[in-house]
Amino acid sequence: MLTSLSSAPRRTHPGGRFAGLAALLVVLSGCSGGPGPDADPAAPVTIDVTVSAAAEIYSIPWLVAQKQGHFEKYGVIVENIVPGKGGSATMRTLLDGDIPIGEVSYPSIVQADPTGAELRVVGGGTQGPYPMNFYALASNTRINAIQDVRRWAYTRPNSATDALSRLIPKLAGIPAGRIERISSGGIGEGLALLEAGSVDVAMLPSIVAEQRPQDFKLIASSPEYLDRFLQSTITTTKDYAATNPGVVRAITAGYTDAVASIDADPLAAARLYAEYSGFDVDAALKVVERAAAARTWGGGFDPVSVASAQEGVELSGSDRDPDLCTLFDPQFLPAEVDHSLPGGCSDTSSS
Repeated sequence: MLTSLSSAPRRTHPGGRFAGLAALLVVLSGCSGGPGPDADPAAPVTIDVTVSAAAEIYSIPWLVAQKQGHFEKYGVIVENIVPGKGGSATMRTLLDGDIPIGEVSYPSIVQADPTGAELRVVGGGTQGPYPMNFYALASNTRINAIQDVRRWAYTRPNSATDALSRLIPKLAGIPAGRIERISSGGIGEGLALLEAGSVDVAMLPSIVAEQRPQDFKLIASSPEYLDRFLQSTITTTKDYAATNPGVVRAITAGYTDAVASIDADPLAAARLYAEYSGFDVDAALKVVERAAAARTWGGGFDPVSVASAQEGVELSGSDRDPDLCTLFDPQFLPAEVDHSLPGGCSDTSSS
């Protein structure tokens, strides 16, 4: 079990909170080979992927990699990006369906397979807390700060919003038991509950917050409490990774290239996201730029983000103690990204 990151119930500077953990990290020099015969650029393999809350920022690197050919140059065509429902629902799509790989929430991985018997985390994914911001209605004069909140909507159990709805109040010094947490079933459903007055705060889709600033007021911004937070990871099954290592490497390499492409040309990424989501380019560009500035996406591993996410899992009362050394497998990562694992783990990947 990872060391708690929030012993002081107050906002703290991110660097100070994570300095102790950073000293425990083992930076690995893991090597990764080419994609392999199961992912030949001359004859690409076609697959679908599943992405939690695909209308949100999680889809953006996948869209960029898909539309700009970053997956295809490594031998994989991603035909469809299948929206997940968040948390355990997306995990079941990965485990039960015909979709071999995707981006799923860290808490759902821990709950589904803490020992790493079935699953492998093969790439970074969404590792910063943006855009996990919780809003009240602008017209609600009773809710003006996090201390006023009594009914807090999160999406689904074992989702990133579930973990943050526990972690942020603790960091803000809210007494345990003061806030009633309500599972909405999804991001859109949370917005509906908020607009109906059934909850005090809910997480808004970032692009909605950008387009309707007059309707909502920000109550709790996750980046104010946490610098790093592992929302979701690139995950596949142990069996698929063993039988299709080239495809897995092609996905992590294409995703990593897409993150670099977003940094280099955020407008191009915003146009793809706007077309996919149905929102205007200006609002999409604000979302992309803010996410990129917060280092939201990363192809490699980030143990600090893992530690904060694990604390959120523990606050849920979960008794799952994940075997991170088995769950996280660096052998599929591109050579240029960080292969670091949580302290105590060593790199067993092939050179």
